[in-house]
Amino acid sequence: MNLTELRQKRAQKIAAMRSLTAGDAMTEEQSKQFDGLQADVDKLDADIARLEKVEELERSAAQPATRASKPGTPAVNKTKPGETEASAVAHYVRTGDYGAVRELRASNDTDMNVGTVADGGYAVPTGHYQNIIAKRDAGMLANVLGVMRIPGSGTTTNVPVDNGTANVFVSTNEAAAFDRDAPVLGQAAMTLVKYTKKIQLSLEVLQDEDSRLLQFVENYVGRAMALTHNSLLVTEALASGTSVNLAAAAAATTTDVQTLIYTLKGEYGDGASWVMKRATEGSYRKLTTTDWAFAPMPAGDPAVPTLWGYPVRWSDSVAAIGAGNKSLIFGNFEYMGLYESPSITFLRDPYGDAATGQINLFYYFRAVYKVLLAEAILYGKHPPA
Repeated sequence: MNLTELRQKRAQKIAAMRSLTAGDAMTEEQSKQFDGLQADVDKLDADIARLEKVEELERSAAQPATRASKPGTPAVNKTKPGETEASAVAHYVRTGDYGAVRELRASNDTDMNVGTVADGGYAVPTGHYQNIIAKRDAGMLANVLGVMRIPGSGTTTNVPVDNGTANVFVSTNEAAAFDRDAPVLGQAAMTLVKYTKKIQLSLEVLQDEDSRLLQFVENYVGRAMALTHNSLLVTEALASGTSVNLAAAAAATTTDVQTLIYTLKGEYGDGASWVMKRATEGSYRKLTTTDWAFAPMPAGDPAVPTLWGYPVRWSDSVAAIGAGNKSLIFGNFEYMGLYESPSITFLRDPYGDAATGQINLFYYFRAVYKVLLAEAILYGKHPPA
């Protein structure tokens, strides 16, 4: 067996070792196979080394005799700075020493460098940051707004709600009958809806990627889930909250903020928050005659801006300022319910598309938002024209 065949056989053994380590932890049988392949590779390395030594000896025996060189100087070291192919050949013709020609042929007449791939660039790996830079998305609004978590079981949970008005106590004379009263209750039905996502990855990308792809996928799924929740929250607030008319069809006006704040009943003012697009907040900040009203001094925490002292949360699920649009939400979100069951479920399926070398990742959750008291959550609506 020649050197080429030995090297090919060695490469095959190494490929087999790689396949054994490609999956999860090796079984006992796979470990035995791996050790056997390692022993084969070691034996092939020894055989290759012996053949290379033989070929080296054969090459040296085939070289013509040369004049003696100075002590300590190899006979083949004949090239000098500025040596050309013509002078090297002339030296060989004169002396029979082929070393100068061989040394010149081995050189590309340049230094090794990174800029030219053939001169060293191939030996320098390209830098690679081992992460995927993810876009930033809004966090889950329900957590920061204080939405009420509703426990339950089954597809639908019914939530009892106050559907009447609390009456004041009645002045009663001695020995007179007590004033008879009773609260009026209603019921809010919360029926779960399933939301799903499937991500498909090839075996090759899972084996070859070096960018922490799975960590990025987890981050991506989490952001997508937060965006879904935010869309559901905003949709329910605009569908079941209380509408308040804004002053202009397609502009922020100086009275909009005060109108919503003072339309909300005082009982819900403690803990109320705004939800709007960030650009919408900017439109109100730019009202030149009332900057003082919307940016009280001191400015407070810039990470949580406020309009007239109430925190502002941003969401692109809310419409922009425009004719007929609902661009502002203001209220106490403790009176909105969230029922989740389950919050998130994950399934890794290596079998469904195994024939095409695909791994499927399935994610799903079930959730429903419900405004429990409409008077606690307001939204501002622009006139149609």
